[in-house]
Amino acid sequence: PIYRTLREHKTVWKMLKTIPDLTRQLPEEHLKILSKSVTSETWVKGSTVVGNDGFYIILKGSARPQTKVHNNLIEKNESTASFIPQRFQGFVNEDFKNFMLAEMHPPSRDATLRQWSTFGTLEVEAQTESQTKEYSVITEEDCEILKISAKNYARFKSEKIKLENKEKVKLIRKCPYYEEWPTLSIHELVALIKWKKFPPGHVVVESGKIISFVAYINSGYCDIYRNIVGLMKLQPKRVKKIQELVCMGRLKEKESFGEISVLLQVPFTCTVVTGKEVEMAIIEDKDLF
Repeated sequence: PIYRTLREHKTVWKMLKTIPDLTRQLPEEHLKILSKSVTSETWVKGSTVVGNDGFYIILKGSARPQTKVHNNLIEKNESTASFIPQRFQGFVNEDFKNFMLAEMHPPSRDATLRQWSTFGTLEVEAQTESQTKEYSVITEEDCEILKISAKNYARFKSEKIKLENKEKVKLIRKCPYYEEWPTLSIHELVALIKWKKFPPGHVVVESGKIISFVAYINSGYCDIYRNIVGLMKLQPKRVKKIQELVCMGRLKEKESFGEISVLLQVPFTCTVVTGKEVEMAIIEDKDLF
Protein backbone atom coordinates (compact mmCIF):
# COMPACT_ATOMS: atom_id res chain seq x y z
CA PRO A 1 0.00 0.00 0.00
CA ILE A 2 2.79 2.52 0.76
CA TYR A 3 3.89 2.43 -2.90
CA ARG A 4 0.44 3.28 -4.28
CA THR A 5 -0.20 6.80 -5.53
CA LEU A 6 -3.18 8.90 -4.43
CA ARG A 7 -4.85 8.10 -7.74
CA GLU A 8 -4.36 4.36 -7.18
CA HIS A 9 -5.77 4.60 -3.64
CA LYS A 10 -8.82 6.35 -5.08
CA THR A 11 -9.23 3.56 -7.68
CA VAL A 12 -9.14 0.89 -4.94
CA TRP A 13 -11.72 2.83 -2.91
CA LYS A 14 -14.05 3.11 -5.92
CA MET A 15 -13.75 -0.64 -6.49
CA LEU A 16 -14.54 -1.48 -2.86
CA LYS A 17 -17.72 0.65 -3.09
CA THR A 18 -19.05 -1.74 -5.77
CA ILE A 19 -18.93 -4.82 -3.50
CA PRO A 20 -22.34 -5.34 -1.79
CA ASP A 21 -20.96 -7.51 1.05
CA LEU A 22 -18.83 -4.51 2.12
CA THR A 23 -21.23 -1.62 1.49
CA ARG A 24 -24.07 -3.36 3.37
CA GLN A 25 -22.08 -3.43 6.60
CA LEU A 26 -19.52 -0.64 6.45
CA PRO A 27 -20.13 3.11 6.00
CA GLU A 28 -18.37 4.90 3.14
CA GLU A 29 -15.87 6.70 5.39
CA HIS A 30 -14.69 3.35 6.83
CA LEU A 31 -14.24 1.95 3.32
CA LYS A 32 -12.20 4.97 2.28
CA ILE A 33 -9.75 4.53 5.16
CA LEU A 34 -9.53 0.74 4.80
CA SER A 35 -8.90 1.06 1.04
CA LYS A 36 -5.51 2.61 1.85
CA SER A 37 -4.27 -0.55 3.59
CA VAL A 38 -5.72 -3.40 1.49
CA THR A 39 -3.22 -5.84 -0.03
CA SER A 40 -3.33 -8.22 -2.99
CA GLU A 41 -2.28 -11.87 -2.67
CA THR A 42 -1.64 -14.51 -5.35
CA TRP A 43 -2.51 -18.16 -4.60
CA VAL A 44 -1.79 -21.16 -6.84
CA LYS A 45 -4.38 -23.82 -7.63
CA GLY A 46 -5.07 -26.21 -4.71
CA SER A 47 -4.02 -23.78 -1.97
CA THR A 48 -6.00 -23.47 1.27
CA VAL A 49 -6.68 -19.81 2.07
CA VAL A 50 -7.56 -19.27 5.73
CA GLY A 51 -9.88 -16.27 6.04
CA ASN A 52 -10.27 -15.85 9.80
CA ASP A 53 -7.70 -13.03 9.93
CA GLY A 54 -9.37 -10.71 7.42
CA PHE A 55 -11.98 -10.12 4.75
CA TYR A 56 -11.12 -11.48 1.29
CA ILE A 57 -12.38 -10.53 -2.19
CA ILE A 58 -11.58 -12.73 -5.20
CA LEU A 59 -10.28 -10.61 -8.10
CA LYS A 60 -9.32 -13.49 -10.43
CA GLY A 61 -9.90 -17.23 -10.41
CA SER A 62 -12.30 -19.38 -8.37
CA ALA A 63 -12.34 -21.17 -5.01
CA ARG A 64 -14.44 -23.65 -3.08
CA PRO A 65 -15.59 -23.02 0.53
CA GLN A 66 -14.32 -25.52 3.09
CA THR A 67 -16.34 -25.64 6.28
CA LYS A 68 -17.74 -27.90 8.95
CA VAL A 69 -21.55 -28.05 9.07
CA HIS A 70 -22.75 -27.58 12.65
CA ASN A 71 -25.23 -25.50 14.62
CA ASN A 72 -22.78 -22.70 15.45
CA LEU A 73 -22.31 -21.99 11.77
CA ILE A 74 -26.04 -21.47 11.32
CA GLU A 75 -26.13 -19.10 14.31
CA LYS A 76 -23.12 -17.10 13.09
CA ASN A 77 -24.69 -16.65 9.65
CA GLU A 78 -27.60 -14.84 11.28
CA SER A 79 -25.23 -12.36 12.92
CA THR A 80 -23.97 -9.18 11.22
CA ALA A 81 -20.66 -9.37 13.12
CA SER A 82 -18.91 -11.64 10.61
CA PHE A 83 -18.77 -11.31 6.86
CA ILE A 84 -19.92 -14.71 5.53
CA PRO A 85 -21.56 -13.77 2.21
CA GLN A 86 -24.83 -15.23 0.95
CA ARG A 87 -23.05 -17.25 -1.72
CA PHE A 88 -20.87 -18.77 1.03
CA GLN A 89 -23.94 -19.56 3.13
CA GLY A 90 -25.88 -21.11 0.30
CA PHE A 91 -24.36 -24.58 0.52
CA VAL A 92 -25.64 -25.11 4.10
CA ASN A 93 -28.79 -27.03 3.18
CA GLU A 94 -31.88 -26.86 5.43
CA ASP A 95 -31.77 -30.69 5.76
CA PHE A 96 -28.47 -30.43 7.67
CA LYS A 97 -29.70 -28.05 10.37
CA ASN A 98 -30.84 -30.79 12.76
CA PHE A 99 -27.64 -32.82 12.57
CA MET A 100 -24.21 -32.45 14.17
CA LEU A 101 -21.76 -33.63 11.53
CA ALA A 102 -18.07 -33.85 12.36
CA GLU A 103 -16.83 -34.80 8.90
CA MET A 104 -16.20 -32.29 6.12
CA HIS A 105 -18.88 -31.89 3.44
CA PRO A 106 -17.65 -30.73 0.03
CA PRO A 107 -20.03 -28.01 -1.26
CA SER A 108 -21.98 -28.25 -4.48
CA ARG A 109 -20.68 -26.65 -7.67
CA ASP A 110 -23.15 -23.79 -7.15
CA ALA A 111 -21.17 -22.76 -4.07
CA THR A 112 -18.03 -21.99 -6.06
CA LEU A 113 -16.67 -18.54 -5.30
CA ARG A 114 -15.70 -16.61 -8.42
CA GLN A 115 -14.68 -13.04 -9.32
CA TRP A 116 -15.98 -10.48 -6.75
CA SER A 117 -17.09 -13.26 -4.36
CA THR A 118 -16.11 -12.72 -0.73
CA PHE A 119 -15.23 -14.77 2.37
CA GLY A 120 -13.65 -14.27 5.79
CA THR A 121 -14.38 -11.89 8.64
CA LEU A 122 -13.39 -8.46 9.97
CA GLU A 123 -13.76 -9.58 13.58
CA VAL A 124 -10.49 -10.41 15.39
CA GLU A 125 -11.07 -13.93 16.67
CA ALA A 126 -9.15 -16.72 18.40
CA GLN A 127 -7.17 -18.98 16.08
CA THR A 128 -9.16 -22.14 16.88
CA GLU A 129 -9.39 -25.08 14.50
CA SER A 130 -13.16 -24.75 14.03
CA GLN A 131 -12.94 -21.04 13.19
CA THR A 132 -10.08 -21.70 10.76
CA LYS A 133 -12.17 -24.21 8.81
CA GLU A 134 -15.23 -21.98 8.97
CA TYR A 135 -13.60 -19.17 6.96
CA SER A 136 -11.32 -21.30 4.72
CA VAL A 137 -11.50 -21.85 0.96
CA ILE A 138 -9.56 -24.07 -1.45
CA THR A 139 -8.50 -22.45 -4.72
CA GLU A 140 -9.72 -24.33 -7.80
CA GLU A 141 -7.40 -22.35 -10.08
CA ASP A 142 -4.68 -19.71 -9.68
CA CYS A 143 -6.29 -16.81 -7.81
CA GLU A 144 -5.60 -13.16 -7.10
CA ILE A 145 -7.31 -12.15 -3.87
CA LEU A 146 -7.71 -8.77 -2.19
CA LYS A 147 -7.36 -8.78 1.61
CA ILE A 148 -8.59 -6.35 4.26
CA SER A 149 -6.78 -7.14 7.51
CA ALA A 150 -9.00 -7.74 10.56
CA LYS A 151 -6.25 -6.32 12.80
CA ASN A 152 -6.07 -3.13 10.73
CA TYR A 153 -9.85 -2.77 10.99
CA ALA A 154 -9.76 -3.34 14.78
CA ARG A 155 -7.00 -0.72 15.13
CA PHE A 156 -9.02 1.73 13.02
CA LYS A 157 -12.16 1.17 15.13
CA SER A 158 -10.19 1.66 18.37
CA GLU A 159 -8.67 4.94 17.14
CA LYS A 160 -12.06 6.14 15.91
CA ILE A 161 -13.68 5.44 19.30
CA LYS A 162 -10.88 7.31 21.10
CA LEU A 163 -11.31 10.32 18.82
CA GLU A 164 -15.10 10.32 19.22
CA ASN A 165 -14.82 10.08 23.01
CA LYS A 166 -12.37 12.99 23.01
CA GLU A 167 -14.89 15.09 21.04
CA LYS A 168 -17.71 14.13 23.44
CA VAL A 169 -15.63 15.11 26.49
CA LYS A 170 -14.77 18.45 24.88
CA LEU A 171 -18.45 19.11 24.05
CA ILE A 172 -19.77 18.33 27.55
CA ARG A 173 -17.03 20.28 29.31
CA LYS A 174 -17.90 23.41 27.29
CA CYS A 175 -21.56 23.29 28.34
CA PRO A 176 -22.14 25.85 31.15
CA TYR A 177 -23.45 23.42 33.79
CA TYR A 178 -20.52 21.03 33.40
CA GLU A 179 -17.50 23.35 33.49
CA GLU A 180 -16.62 22.38 37.08
CA TRP A 181 -17.38 18.68 36.75
CA PRO A 182 -14.52 16.24 37.49
CA THR A 183 -13.14 14.44 34.43
CA LEU A 184 -14.08 10.99 35.79
CA SER A 185 -17.75 11.96 36.02
CA ILE A 186 -17.76 13.34 32.49
CA HIS A 187 -16.21 10.09 31.20
CA GLU A 188 -19.10 8.18 32.79
CA LEU A 189 -21.51 10.28 30.73
CA VAL A 190 -19.43 9.81 27.56
CA ALA A 191 -19.91 6.04 27.79
CA LEU A 192 -23.70 6.56 27.46
CA ILE A 193 -23.71 9.13 24.66
CA LYS A 194 -25.01 8.59 21.12
CA TRP A 195 -24.83 11.05 18.20
CA LYS A 196 -28.11 12.08 16.61
CA LYS A 197 -29.11 14.56 13.89
CA PHE A 198 -32.42 16.43 13.65
CA PRO A 199 -33.70 18.19 10.49
CA PRO A 200 -34.71 21.89 10.47
CA GLY A 201 -38.12 22.59 12.01
CA HIS A 202 -38.17 19.37 14.04
CA VAL A 203 -40.05 19.56 17.35
CA VAL A 204 -37.58 18.09 19.84
CA VAL A 205 -39.93 18.36 22.81
CA GLU A 206 -43.42 19.84 23.23
CA SER A 207 -44.57 21.99 26.10
CA GLY A 208 -46.24 19.90 28.82
CA LYS A 209 -44.32 16.71 27.97
CA ILE A 210 -41.35 15.00 29.62
CA ILE A 211 -38.35 14.74 27.32
CA SER A 212 -36.89 11.24 26.85
CA PHE A 213 -33.22 12.27 26.72
CA VAL A 214 -30.59 14.79 27.79
CA ALA A 215 -29.09 16.70 24.85
CA TYR A 216 -25.77 18.47 24.24
CA ILE A 217 -25.83 20.62 21.08
CA ASN A 218 -22.73 20.07 18.96
CA SER A 219 -23.78 22.09 15.90
CA GLY A 220 -26.82 24.16 14.88
CA TYR A 221 -29.33 25.76 17.24
CA CYS A 222 -32.83 25.30 18.68
CA ASP A 223 -35.48 27.96 19.25
CA ILE A 224 -37.50 27.98 22.48
CA TYR A 225 -41.22 28.77 22.18
CA ARG A 226 -43.86 29.31 24.84
CA ASN A 227 -47.64 29.31 24.64
CA ILE A 228 -48.79 32.83 25.56
CA VAL A 229 -52.46 33.62 26.22
CA GLY A 230 -53.44 37.13 25.19
CA LEU A 231 -56.49 39.29 24.48
CA MET A 232 -57.37 40.48 20.99
CA LYS A 233 -59.74 43.45 20.63
CA LEU A 234 -62.54 42.68 18.15
CA GLN A 235 -64.69 45.81 18.51
CA PRO A 236 -65.46 48.34 21.24
CA LYS A 237 -66.06 46.58 24.55
CA ARG A 238 -65.46 43.09 23.07
CA VAL A 239 -62.25 41.04 23.31
CA LYS A 240 -61.22 37.47 22.44
CA LYS A 241 -58.71 35.17 24.14
CA ILE A 242 -56.02 33.84 21.80
CA GLN A 243 -52.99 31.55 22.17
CA GLU A 244 -49.74 32.13 20.34
CA LEU A 245 -46.34 30.45 20.27
CA VAL A 246 -43.87 33.20 21.12
CA CYS A 247 -40.09 32.75 20.69
CA MET A 248 -38.52 33.17 24.13
CA GLY A 249 -34.89 32.48 23.31
CA ARG A 250 -32.39 30.19 21.61
CA LEU A 251 -30.26 27.18 22.58
CA LYS A 252 -26.91 27.41 20.80
CA GLU A 253 -23.86 25.23 20.27
CA LYS A 254 -22.17 23.93 23.44
CA GLU A 255 -25.40 24.22 25.46
CA SER A 256 -27.40 21.40 27.04
CA PHE A 257 -31.02 20.83 28.00
CA GLY A 258 -33.32 18.14 29.39
CA GLU A 259 -31.49 17.27 32.62
CA ILE A 260 -34.18 18.53 35.02
CA SER A 261 -37.08 17.10 33.02
CA VAL A 262 -35.50 13.62 32.79
CA LEU A 263 -34.12 13.35 36.33
CA LEU A 264 -37.13 14.81 38.15
CA GLN A 265 -39.68 13.58 35.58
CA VAL A 266 -41.27 17.01 35.23
CA PRO A 267 -42.84 18.30 31.98
CA PHE A 268 -41.16 20.96 29.86
CA THR A 269 -42.75 24.41 30.14
CA CYS A 270 -41.62 25.31 26.61
CA THR A 271 -41.52 23.82 23.12
CA VAL A 272 -38.06 23.29 21.61
CA VAL A 273 -37.79 23.37 17.78
CA THR A 274 -34.62 23.01 15.67
CA GLY A 275 -33.79 26.19 13.74
CA LYS A 276 -31.61 24.35 11.18
CA GLU A 277 -30.07 20.88 11.04
CA VAL A 278 -28.83 20.12 14.54
CA GLU A 279 -26.33 17.49 15.65
CA MET A 280 -26.64 16.53 19.30
CA ALA A 281 -24.94 14.17 21.67
CA ILE A 282 -27.81 12.54 23.57
CA ILE A 283 -28.17 10.30 26.60
CA GLU A 284 -31.46 8.41 26.66
CA ASP A 285 -33.43 8.40 29.91
CA LYS A 286 -33.15 4.60 30.39
CA ASP A 287 -29.34 4.84 30.15
CA LEU A 288 -29.22 7.80 32.52
CA PHE A 289 -31.32 6.04 35.14
